[in-house]
Amino acid sequence: MYNFVRIVLNSTLTNDFMKKFIYIFVLIVSSCYSQQSNKKYLIGEEINNESGFLLEKDGFDYTFGIAFSHSETQTFLLFFKIENTKKIIIDILAIDKKDLSGNKLTEYCYSKKGADSELIAIVEESNSDSEFYTKILKAWRANRKSEKFEKIKPKKILKCNNESYGI
Repeated sequence: MYNFVRIVLNSTLTNDFMKKFIYIFVLIVSSCYSQQSNKKYLIGEEINNESGFLLEKDGFDYTFGIAFSHSETQTFLLFFKIENTKKIIIDILAIDKKDLSGNKLTEYCYSKKGADSELIAIVEESNSDSEFYTKILKAWRANRKSEKFEKIKPKKILKCNNESYGI
């Protein structure tokens, strides 16, 4: 499938909107095939089969994203940049699975400035059916400018979406 997408992108599609649409589609489809692996990743390496999401900015600017990979003891967040139709790793954040026990890794959190697609947090998972998580334990910013994950103080995060709310 990826070769088909690459051929289509290189040969027939020149419209940026269509290219971005296909990237989103590929990320969604690839998330269905995510596996636990002990693969080691390196900065500068291309990501091929990991699930994740794109970081929205100003409508349809999807140049950056975050993919997930798992080992027996860690969850890896792979911060990537799309260059010439390839997802290239620019930074890696390793999270110990012990930190996730009873907690949840979530994205699209809120700061004083509002919702921010660059914010990622470990939150205390509650049994309540609330729209937001408010007990932030650890937090990071996937900074597009520095192209690095940056640890931030949990108190700077006001809340994070509960994607299971209402289901």
